[in-house]
Amino acid sequence: MPESVLLLSGGLDSATLAYTHRPDLTVTVDYGQCCADAEIQASAQIADQLNLEHEVIEVDCENLGAGTMAGQQETDLGDAPEWWPYRNQLVVTLVAMKVVRRGADRLLVGAVADDQSHADGEAEFFELMDSLLSFQEGDLGVVAPAIDRTTEEFVCEVNPPESLLGWTHSCTASNTACGECRSCKKRQRVLTRVY
Repeated sequence: MPESVLLLSGGLDSATLAYTHRPDLTVTVDYGQCCADAEIQASAQIADQLNLEHEVIEVDCENLGAGTMAGQQETDLGDAPEWWPYRNQLVVTLVAMKVVRRGADRLLVGAVADDQSHADGEAEFFELMDSLLSFQEGDLGVVAPAIDRTTEEFVCEVNPPESLLGWTHSCTASNTACGECRSCKKRQRVLTRVY
């Protein structure tokens, strides 16, 4: 039986997708990012609240990272301090490797219009990843259902319970929300406007 799988980071976008799509499985990836523990904890709580199956993949790529998410100095290649080279390609590939054996046919990703300042956050990137995975054995496709909306638009449209989004973690610098990084400020701004 084909399954849908959600890449659940524990942030607002993927939590809202979990609420709207109720996938058969949610997967969080610890690839060595400094905020992995908080992302895993937030994702587990979100999955539990929605009665969704949740798994964690651990692959240590910390020494390959750059920027604040890796606890490293940022590079001049990315346009943001949290830029990590090829991160979305890595994470999508790792989840695909895990779930293709289950017979999953759709991998849902919580990318939104706000993410399109990075090449691997653009709609074209996810279309290319979909083509690449579909080309290979397993017939697994990649879908970014909210790619044409900002986080604020998506959350306002869906209006998930505040109790669900209260579990989210968006900080890219720490397991404890720093309140200063772009992601923390965005989360606070969206929650304040929506609720």
